[in-house]
Amino acid sequence: MKSFQIILPLLYLFLTAWQHELGAQGKDERAPEPESVVLKWLGTAGWEVQVGKTIILIDPFLSRKERDLSAEWKTDEEAVLKVIRGAGYIFAGHSHADHIGDIPFIAKTFGAKVIGSRTTTNLALTAGVGKSQLVTISGGEKLDFEEFSVQVIESEHGVLTRGGRRRRPKFEEIIKPWSGPIRGNDFVEGGSYLYYFSFGKHRVLHQSTGNFIEENLRGLRPDVALLAPVQGYDLGNALKILKPKVIILHHFDEWRAPFTDGIPAANMRRAERFARDVAAIDSQIKVIISTFLMTHALE
Repeated sequence: MKSFQIILPLLYLFLTAWQHELGAQGKDERAPEPESVVLKWLGTAGWEVQVGKTIILIDPFLSRKERDLSAEWKTDEEAVLKVIRGAGYIFAGHSHADHIGDIPFIAKTFGAKVIGSRTTTNLALTAGVGKSQLVTISGGEKLDFEEFSVQVIESEHGVLTRGGRRRRPKFEEIIKPWSGPIRGNDFVEGGSYLYYFSFGKHRVLHQSTGNFIEENLRGLRPDVALLAPVQGYDLGNALKILKPKVIILHHFDEWRAPFTDGIPAANMRRAERFARDVAAIDSQIKVIISTFLMTHALE
């Protein structure tokens, strides 16, 4: 009896320690170190974001040529495949050719999901992208994927000034797909959107145009803002709202010219002027002027 009384507490202590060890192992397995996040500039407003093994593309445009309004659009497939090695998701900020012209080819080649306005998804359907690959957005959505989440924010492409008054122009849309070729004049704006990505602790804001709807920025706190150095908005107000740690400039290159032509000096001066404007407003913000295919790892 005494032996049983001694063994029972020892057995209890052993089982408790064993359960504690299993619990600790379980916690380690459920909470792995966050995956690395690396951004690569593809020219224009295009980006590749690699999160571990997942590849996300935003506005990828590697054909780098002007559209012929009346002719059938043809992606430069060789130019695309020199840079793009895979894609799981493709996001379109708006539907002009220099933002979505290459998306159908990439989506069909790699089976990627395409997220964009109904104009973007209708053009993709017309080009033969499968309906199951398409996600149509209109602003206000919160999309959760296994590796990341993204908030879709309504924006605008530009502001017209007439008679001293600023007004938002009405954008054109494509409301249904069709049978037949896509021509240059089919790439209408279709609405403009910001994407606010969350990659674990990292927050990245992508702007596909040179404009914002200021009231829609409230509550956003990006670590990195991918911005065009063109202002159709009050830069000071936007920076006070967003408070980004880093701004990376894009969409200041000559998008109709190949990478080998480089970035014209006048375009570089525009980017440098924007960087000075940011420094004058908040010298704590780091500004990076992109170079073709440069990478930036989030820390």
